[in-house]
Amino acid sequence: MSLFHTAPALPAFSLARQRRDTLFLLGILALITGHLALLLPPWAAVLSLVLLGWRAALAWWSRPMPHRAVLALVLLAALAGSVIEAVRGSISGGALTLLLVLIPLKTLEMHQRRDLFVVFFLGFFGIVANFLFTQSIVVAVLMMLGFVGLLTALVNAHKPVGAAPLRESARTAGMLLVLGLPMIAVLYVGFPRFPPLWGLPIQQNTARTGLSDDMTVGNMASLAQDQSVAMRIRFLPGSPLPQQHDLYFRGPVLSRIEGNHWSAGEPAGTAPGAPLGSPYNPIEPLGTAVRYEVLLEPHQRRWMLPLDATPTQPSSDYRAHMTQELVWQSYRPITTAMRYTATSYHQYRNARHTPEEALRRYLQLPAGDNPRTRAWAQELRQQFGAPDAQGQSQHRLIDHVLGQLRQQDYRYTLTPGVYGPDGADDFWFTRREGFCEHIASAFAILMRGSGIPARIVTGYQGGEPNPVDGVWTVRQSDAHAWVEVWLPDNGWSRIDPTAAISPQRVSLSRTQALNSGGEASFGRAALPPDWLWNMRTVMEAIDYRWAQWVLNYNQEEQENLLARLGLPRLNWSQILIIAVTLASLSALLYLASPWLLRRRHQDHWLRLLEQTRHRLAQSGLTLPPQLPPRSMAEATVQFFGHTGTPVAQWLQQMDRFRYATQPASPAASRQQLKQLTRQWKQLSWPAPPAPSA
Repeated sequence: MSLFHTAPALPAFSLARQRRDTLFLLGILALITGHLALLLPPWAAVLSLVLLGWRAALAWWSRPMPHRAVLALVLLAALAGSVIEAVRGSISGGALTLLLVLIPLKTLEMHQRRDLFVVFFLGFFGIVANFLFTQSIVVAVLMMLGFVGLLTALVNAHKPVGAAPLRESARTAGMLLVLGLPMIAVLYVGFPRFPPLWGLPIQQNTARTGLSDDMTVGNMASLAQDQSVAMRIRFLPGSPLPQQHDLYFRGPVLSRIEGNHWSAGEPAGTAPGAPLGSPYNPIEPLGTAVRYEVLLEPHQRRWMLPLDATPTQPSSDYRAHMTQELVWQSYRPITTAMRYTATSYHQYRNARHTPEEALRRYLQLPAGDNPRTRAWAQELRQQFGAPDAQGQSQHRLIDHVLGQLRQQDYRYTLTPGVYGPDGADDFWFTRREGFCEHIASAFAILMRGSGIPARIVTGYQGGEPNPVDGVWTVRQSDAHAWVEVWLPDNGWSRIDPTAAISPQRVSLSRTQALNSGGEASFGRAALPPDWLWNMRTVMEAIDYRWAQWVLNYNQEEQENLLARLGLPRLNWSQILIIAVTLASLSALLYLASPWLLRRRHQDHWLRLLEQTRHRLAQSGLTLPPQLPPRSMAEATVQFFGHTGTPVAQWLQQMDRFRYATQPASPAASRQQLKQLTRQWKQLSWPAPPAPSA
């Protein structure tokens, strides 16, 4: 049974067209579902791939469709798996998992035309579903190709029997897309913009460098390098360009420790998420302000991650607040690319007048853990004296510990092995190596044991300027952890013990460190070849512009654009009127297109047949337009007698060409059509019969 025309009244297609059209549709569906398969559970991806391969094999070998009982079992298994995913994750995630399986499953059940159009509907819905996860330019291009491909298959499904070239269907699909572009453009430019209300979390299946609101030290033997983009920064004109070692992007602050596990916690006396308002913890800016614009990739959390420290709220579409620990948070998760501008100060003082009772929580340590580190902390306290009101003893103690890290054989690495329950003891006295989590945790525990309030700050450090457009790129591999200690003269002060062990980690960009041979010291992956690196910088510059001009076309940008065009902001009724008008014009233009582009887009075989009817009508024989070539040949001989034989023979060749049981290849078909055209030009057309006496 034919794929695209299975209604009983329609003649069956040739095997070649069935195979071609089926494989073309399956290829388009594979493109659409391939990206979803990368984001959804592996079992669903494998099942989807197996089903598509099964259907392709059936089409290639002309085998019958599987029994409905087999499809029912597969459907039940997919439903069960989707329910499990919905329970473990979210209802929307379970629904999309089911969609990933339903699309190829439905191709195994295309017995009627309505089944085919259900596949088309699922395919178009799958295109939309891809954008729920990401809106990058690469995905947009792939989904546009999928959309044009599906539209081509849909047009091809309405083509008459015979080996209709796919390029003709593609031209029609392209024309439909071009006709719809004006309405799309007006709706995009003028439709009221709203902030994103929701989004879907992307499942992570492997441990990678990145941020979290908690940290368990030593439970992973290694961390995979993740070179995906975390954010992009463009420093505004007139603002000083900061040094590499000043680029600390502040994220979650971890102040509660239980064993080897650190977690975020609000200071005592404040409600979770309470805005900054306590009189003892203001930010006192020092030095010159840095102004910049951030394009933050969606990370499904609420952290805005500006430079440390940012005393005023970043300007964006998201409502945000600062916590007592100077972490800027949005009131809703960041599920789409977020753009904001901010003003930060690399030098500042904070919370110099914090009362003693508010600092006690930053001195707490689990009882009995890390005994050797505790003993060393007591020795340091006796050596340098108890913390004093001026902070002199604290400064001397910190400088001594940092000197130990610099001078002794401590090493920064991403593969330190699995640490035991006493992680600080392992770092200081046994392994003497680790990555930023190990180092920061061991240092913070030592500070607390010495009587100095300490907490861990996580975020990103450093970045890489793009030589194409000068925009800085911060990647997930730049995720970092450092320590803040409270000192009476300065309040909370940043101490980065990792920088004492490996200065390259914070003072050099990735390219500078690799070119200087520093990759061994802080474990960053090697640079790709020059041509690949240059191509990636160009692609990232293009992707940044895509995000700036398309994804972040917000209400403010819309108002600015309309103002530059001299147009007022459109209301709902105006947008509706414009949309209806453009839709009507597009429909009229499409209806008129057969007359406007008739010779260019009409089937050449049909055009030859129409010209033949016109010449026969001039000779006195008028034939209805729906008459096939074989019937036209019979009518020609009957009307003209033997003088109509050459025309009748040519019409019979036209009939065999279109309705052949085993049609020729596309190249051979084109040659045959050219030969029929030459023969038509050489035909001797019969004269009109003489009128009877």
